[in-house]
Amino acid sequence: MTDKVGTLLGFAAKSGSLCYGFEKSIAAVSRGLAKGVFFATDISAKSRKEILFHCDRLNIAAYELKDTSMDELSQAVGNRCAVIALTSESFLRPIVSYLTPDV
Repeated sequence: MTDKVGTLLGFAAKSGSLCYGFEKSIAAVSRGLAKGVFFATDISAKSRKEILFHCDRLNIAAYELKDTSMDELSQAVGNRCAVIALTSESFLRPIVSYLTPDV
């Protein structure tokens, strides 16, 4: 995760635009509140598969934060978690623009 992505996620956290953790993120996706979901690389394969399933089913973008551990993600957002759901479109676009695409 780049410093810019971490900073933007921190701003999103301060504005109340994040849902923290696996269960709350899945709930936000299911209710249609989530604009995007981000997760650390060190989550379990089962959790990763389930997040991608729910996001794909409801057409919500899911992003694996490359080279970002749960500890690094937790430090950026100020809350211990490996998965976050972003509920604000205004934060989603700039964060995604800084992520490196899979090629």
